[in-house]
Amino acid sequence: MMTRVRASLTVLAVVLATAAVLPSPGTEDVPTWMRWAANADALGAVTGFQINAADYPPYSTVILRAAVRAVHPFSIGTFGAVKAVIATFLFLTSLVFWLWTRDFLLTLVLHLSLVLNSVALGYLDVFAAPSLLLSLWALKERHLTPFAVFYALACLTKWQPVILAPFLVVYLLHEKDVIRRALLPAAAVGLVTAAVFGPIAIAKAWLLATNNAFLSGDALNFGWILTHGLHVFYPLTFGGLVHGEAGNIMTRSRAITSVPRLLFVLCYASTLVAFFRRDRTFGNVLLFSVIGYLAYFTFNTGVHENHLFLVALLSIVLYWTSAGHLGLMVFAIAMSNINLLLFYGTDGNGLGFSRAIAGRIDVALLLAIFNVIMFLVFAFTLLTPSRDDGIVVEGRGQHGRPSSEHRRIPPH
Repeated sequence: MMTRVRASLTVLAVVLATAAVLPSPGTEDVPTWMRWAANADALGAVTGFQINAADYPPYSTVILRAAVRAVHPFSIGTFGAVKAVIATFLFLTSLVFWLWTRDFLLTLVLHLSLVLNSVALGYLDVFAAPSLLLSLWALKERHLTPFAVFYALACLTKWQPVILAPFLVVYLLHEKDVIRRALLPAAAVGLVTAAVFGPIAIAKAWLLATNNAFLSGDALNFGWILTHGLHVFYPLTFGGLVHGEAGNIMTRSRAITSVPRLLFVLCYASTLVAFFRRDRTFGNVLLFSVIGYLAYFTFNTGVHENHLFLVALLSIVLYWTSAGHLGLMVFAIAMSNINLLLFYGTDGNGLGFSRAIAGRIDVALLLAIFNVIMFLVFAFTLLTPSRDDGIVVEGRGQHGRPSSEHRRIPPH
């Protein structure tokens, strides 16, 4: 009885804490979501998506329109609708994770880890989280058709889950009748979506997303190190540091972007090849997907500060599956939130003080270097396991009990 009371009080505290940050203005992206929602409300989801001409897939617009329509009787306004639907999807994400794992404490970790990105700063990454979790749940249980449907919906809500696709394909190679059970259902979702929203509009959104001109969009990664260096060594072209701080650089120069993109391709491909050579278990597909996604975040251009949301979410699922990955989960959660805090504070208005130490050393540069080093450490440890490493990683089933799945990673 006491345990239930404590759990209920904890849930109430989390609900109140989440509600407390609802009024925060969020980043400069929030007015953009409000405009998208208003267009979809006035013109319909399809025309609204096409008019928005943004770099997001269509179901984010659908969700925003539904939110505005839902609050019409309450005169909450577009801003309130956007923040309310983001909070709703955060709670839905936590609920799906708890129903899957029945791990109360880890569900709290997940919820609190994602509050800053979602409710406080107003990013839309959380829109794809429930369907992505449902797809992973179905994948673990080998229900391939619901996996394919939910995964396709996640990709058509936010593009970032597409980065996981090659690892999921490799994982499914040993399954029977994959074309009928997975490929055709996913293709059906894509074709129906394209027929409704227009293939050209969706293709334009994809091209905008994959041709972002930011060298680093406030992401603490290799691109940010280059950004800082260009300000220091080429101030006449890119401008100098401002009170020791670097600002965003937008460029399509191949001389600048070729190196980070090449490093991304090499690291991502190496991770995929390494996974192909390992046991194709659910724990391994999560682990290699996390490292592959970190390769994208660390080295690719056009990456933004909120893109670590997905790796934080995946790392929590990974830790529940394989308890030996606590360090990776802590790193992913910490850096996801630190990256956001450093540039936008807790409400979107910034830290309120300079992030440069003594006006000389930009903390963002130091953290970007740290992130690159940590990625290399994680990747090297994963890709070159020793014969004496923890070869068998025992997964945890519901309620923390050992699962029947053991992940054996044969040495190279």
